[in-house]
Amino acid sequence: MDALKKFWHGWQRFGRFIGNMVGRVILSLFYFTILAPFGLGATLFGDTLGLKKAAGSHWKERTTPAPNLDDARRQF
Repeated sequence: MDALKKFWHGWQRFGRFIGNMVGRVILSLFYFTILAPFGLGATLFGDTLGLKKAAGSHWKERTTPAPNLDDARRQF
């Protein structure tokens, strides 16, 4: 019975080791094949703040509708 317990504990340690290695390999592959190229492309080609569109001022024009009584009654 002791031999089976030792084998079982050894097998669990081996399983944890293999699980950690497989997890690291899969996450590393995911990072270098999907996440890093997407982030690099978004950084190089993206304009999230809209800075490239504005020539002079970076302020955006605000358009407000004409005030009327119905909109004042329906605020939410």
